[in-house]
Amino acid sequence: MVQFDWQIVETAEYSHDTAPSFVTLTTRSYLTITGQAADRTRDPEFQKKADVVKAVAEKISRGPDAGIMIDRYRSYRPYPLQAVWSGGDTIEDRHTFKLWVKQPLFVKPEYARQALTQLDLGELGEQVAFENLAEGTEIQSFSATPLTNTSQAVQTLTDAVSERGLKPLSTDSHREVYIDGYGPNVAVLLRYAIDPDTGQIDEGRMAVN
Repeated sequence: MVQFDWQIVETAEYSHDTAPSFVTLTTRSYLTITGQAADRTRDPEFQKKADVVKAVAEKISRGPDAGIMIDRYRSYRPYPLQAVWSGGDTIEDRHTFKLWVKQPLFVKPEYARQALTQLDLGELGEQVAFENLAEGTEIQSFSATPLTNTSQAVQTLTDAVSERGLKPLSTDSHREVYIDGYGPNVAVLLRYAIDPDTGQIDEGRMAVN
């Protein structure tokens, strides 16, 4: 049994609730890789790069069992894949992606390098980066089906942003968190970045990390 499981401890951050809620996520470490996918999550490029970055995350999570001697290591469930999609006016138009996989605080760049060396992923492995990034404040809604322009989650967040007087930080990008796994036909936690100093935010439905 793992010592830390985000599915149990961080349920508000990785919500299955269709009702709008909020997250404010400060700077953390992430494994990242970028690409283009004309067919979005069904595209072979997305699948290939998702598999690579998740393989690295899985290897790091094994720590000493994988020969990676992580200082202050505690066993944990690897975080889910997420993607920032950009480049178009609507969900279905956005084909440029950046994949993120969050890492625990005790994971350092050298551990990622060790995992990459062990996996020997070639050119794709060279594209994996270890970055310190902050998501900021986002509004989110869960979609049990893959996202399209007419998905209920899209409409739910569009209405919530308008009704609450919130200011989106981007008109051509959004975040998708694949909390139940990734693939061509998976559920998605949709997030829009917003300015936390505008409009009405329900503090009772805010996860901060």
